[in-house]
Amino acid sequence: MNTASNDDDRQRALQEATEWFVRLNNPLVSDETRRAYQTWLAANAAHPEAMQAVSELWGALDQPAAQLAASGWHRDAPASIPTPRPRRPAKIGVKFAAASAVLALVAAIFMWRDPGLIDRAFADAATRPGERRDVRLADGSLAVLDGDTALNSDMAGDRRVVTLLRGRAWFDVVADSARPFTVRAGQVDVRVRGTAFEVDRDAAAVTVEHGRVAVSGPQTTDLQVDLTDWQRVALQNGRLGTPTAIEPDQAFAWRRGLIIVDRAPLSLVVKELDKMAPGHVLIVDRQLERTTLSGTFRADDQESVLEALRATLGVRTLSVPGVATLIYR
Repeated sequence: MNTASNDDDRQRALQEATEWFVRLNNPLVSDETRRAYQTWLAANAAHPEAMQAVSELWGALDQPAAQLAASGWHRDAPASIPTPRPRRPAKIGVKFAAASAVLALVAAIFMWRDPGLIDRAFADAATRPGERRDVRLADGSLAVLDGDTALNSDMAGDRRVVTLLRGRAWFDVVADSARPFTVRAGQVDVRVRGTAFEVDRDAAAVTVEHGRVAVSGPQTTDLQVDLTDWQRVALQNGRLGTPTAIEPDQAFAWRRGLIIVDRAPLSLVVKELDKMAPGHVLIVDRQLERTTLSGTFRADDQESVLEALRATLGVRTLSVPGVATLIYR
């Protein structure tokens, strides 16, 4: 069997193990289900290893499934409602509680593995992790959305306001002297008339490609910062920092489908990895966060970045596809 087939078999085993993990955490799991699980476990030598990996992953992360399964919150709570309510048969009530627990467990897992789900569901425009998208706004301006990004836009009347709910976006704004263009991203406001620039909500940073932008911070005492070509400013300790020059070759590399890092701390690399594919990437050993990585990678190839981390930093990784990846020594 070739390497590709081995990888496919391992991913399939991990996905099946994750499904079994959820089913076995049902507080009313049946004996029939347990027997079926034992049959699955013995059917392939890769299955016990996959189940062990999933169990270790949930335990290491202390994630919602483990918490919900152990908390006992799904059990019937003591009655404290003053108004009498019709009593349902105990068996039906227990089944209902069990079904609710499983549904909440599954929902918690989905929300944990993809915290941007709600923002994207209610946004005017959005991208999933690993996706990039060009969006033409109502005023003709262009917005390019990086992975796991969501925004709303309000172009009514004399207003041109974009609210960046999450992620990172690059804007090429149509000039209109009568209607300034504003981007609101958390604690940062950006005001322009016609220019090209990037706003990164996660980093609370603004980078200008050409033109001029005015950046305001959260503090009323902050002075407005004016940026011009190839300059960047970010919040530092809750205040706007000093504008800095950026390297044109590295700036906006994600728009070209690339991730370029130059002695970047691992904590920053992990943020880029999270944009590249569904699921969380977490550093288990916090001492690793300050270690650095340099290189150029394709933005759609998360595994190449992980391989570089393993090769250059000597770290290990543990992954359940689409759920989470741990980085540790």
